[in-house]
Formats: sequence, structure tokens, C-alpha cells
Amino acid sequence: VTDNGWLQHPQRNGYDARSKQTPYEAGVRTPILFSWPERIRPADRQELVSSIDLFPTILAACGVKSEQDVPGLDLWPFLAGTRDSGISRDTIFGEGFAHDVADIDDPEASLLYRWCIQGKWKLILTYDGEVNRYQSTHPRKIRGPQLYDLQADPHESRNLAASETEVVSRLSTQIQAWYPLESAKLQ
Repeated sequence: VTDNGWLQHPQRNGYDARSKQTPYEAGVRTPILFSWPERIRPADRQELVSSIDLFPTILAACGVKSEQDVPGLDLWPFLAGTRDSGISRDTIFGEGFAHDVADIDDPEASLLYRWCIQGKWKLILTYDGEVNRYQSTHPRKIRGPQLYDLQADPHESRNLAASETEVVSRLSTQIQAWYPLESAKLQ
């Protein structure tokens, strides 16, 4: 697993605006690589996976049965080649917080964004979390929901939220069900 994304800024020493510590693809999409010679066949897969899948996958690879339900998907059958059909996940979720915690008793005070990807759609919801030392890289100039068609617009340059209100509503409801908020202020 790698750190969050990084695109070099073409005119200065540092990362570009829509990469590191942002909810955009260049900031959240990173490869997950598995290597186990003679046990895992080399392959390139495009399904949605998450770092939360590592724990159940490692348990399964070691032959350990969890005594409780754990989050994430067991990817071991796909890695070991005992199952080739697609991974059964149609939506993936994420969130981002300020690097420095604003209030340890109120994590939502540091919430910057929540997002989900479902099919071709990616919805980003931004919040008023305290950005402290990273204010220069988190200007949050775009207010309100951001909806992108990742197939037609992989660089997330055309916000379709105003014209695709049903998609925004559906994905917002799913984000809230995945991670319910109590007090965070939506921008």
C-alpha cells in the first residue's frame, strides 16, 4: 500500500493542488500490491478495493478464521486464483480529516470531506473542518457537492452536481448511511 497520492506541481517544488491530501483521484487512488511467489499469480485488476480489505485478506491467507465480523472484503480467493469473477463491491467510501486534530473529543471538527465512488460516479461532500497548517492546500473554493463522471472525466474537471441531482441525492444518502454525521457543517 502506498501513501496518499502525489502529483508534482509543474512550476514549483511540491505537490499539485488536486493531489496529496485532497479527495480527488490523484489524492486518494493508490495501488495495493500483493506479492507471494508461487502463491499469487501476477495480475492487474481494476476493481474497487480499499486498505480495509488488507486485514481480512491477510487472515484468510494465513488460514485464520476471524471470531467476529470484520470490515473489508477477503481478497484472498482472487489473489490465490481460486476465484476469477469480479470482486463484489459496487461502492467504495472514504473520508479525510485535517492533518492536525482540532478536538480529540469531536473528530468531526477536523472533517474536511467524505466521498464515494459507485460505477462511473464519484461524489465529494466537503465540510468546515479546521484545516490549520494545511490551509494553503485545502482552500475549498468549491462549495456544495461535487459530482464527477470518472469514465468521461478522469481528472475531475467538470462538476455535474447541478445537472445530476438524483445521483447526488442517492450517493449522499449512501455516504450518510456509511458514516453518519452528528454535527459537521456541510459547505
